[in-house]
Amino acid sequence: MTLLWQIKQRIKNNPHARVLIEERKRRRYTRYVKQYSDREFIERFYEQKVGRKPDLDDPKTFTEKLQWLKLNYRDPDIPRASDKYEAKQYIAERGFPELLIPTLAVYHNADEIDLSKLPDKFILKATHGSGWNFICRDKASFDLPARRKIMNAWLKQNLYIYGREWNYKEQTPRLIAEPLMDDKPLVDYKFLCFNGVCRALTVNHDDNGTHYIDFYDSDWNLIPEMKADIADHSCKPLPKPERFDEMKAIAEKLAAPFPFVRVDLYDIRGEIYFGEMTFFPGSGFWHITPETYDETFGAWLTLPESSR
Repeated sequence: MTLLWQIKQRIKNNPHARVLIEERKRRRYTRYVKQYSDREFIERFYEQKVGRKPDLDDPKTFTEKLQWLKLNYRDPDIPRASDKYEAKQYIAERGFPELLIPTLAVYHNADEIDLSKLPDKFILKATHGSGWNFICRDKASFDLPARRKIMNAWLKQNLYIYGREWNYKEQTPRLIAEPLMDDKPLVDYKFLCFNGVCRALTVNHDDNGTHYIDFYDSDWNLIPEMKADIADHSCKPLPKPERFDEMKAIAEKLAAPFPFVRVDLYDIRGEIYFGEMTFFPGSGFWHITPETYDETFGAWLTLPESSR
């Protein structure tokens, strides 16, 4: 368990610190929206995060091509598919209603949450962001008043300002409640699909209190040397899920209409469930090492014609 992880957990568990940090961040990036155009912001932030200037006119690497898609490609299904509530209808329309985790309630304000109407174990999620959620394993000890402040801080935010992902501008901030599907931290299988074909995946999992994200190729071979500065890497291969091939096929069917999308799925006691669809992982600001993988991933992605 690293010191950095411990510090992050302390902040995460302190509602006053979290609200203050969220509000300061929101105000700072709101100023940036007025100060920089989308292209200017992306150029500056990409160089800061990735360590080199992006070529946005003739992109070659994966991270450059994601920035190009932000600026030049619009598909009306992307805002809906990346909204954690609207995506459920989208998934059902694509023929996979059995993958959906039920929605227990939808809220436009955290003050609307009534614990008496929720089961003993549940999860609360913001529909318009990433990592904005609270897990309740025991309703009797769940401190809702403190968490309401944090959730209402989420609802003030539009994720667009932090990475210029245009799809978030068109979403309605909401909270949803879902049943907690498992008491243990879930393994999150994130299929990276390029022009409808899964070429690789990241696997998010916990081990002894540490959260890891590892890269695998599409045949479930661990890529231990690949890093993207998004979390610690365990560099230990996990058992291949029994329904891995079926999960990959589902991800490819859901990804088929898009140039690139990451499709997240869970395998819970042998049943496959949908997590979310992400069109710009890390907002496309991954610092991928070795850089050859950024180039390889980029070669897999054929960009569409500009729709702007």
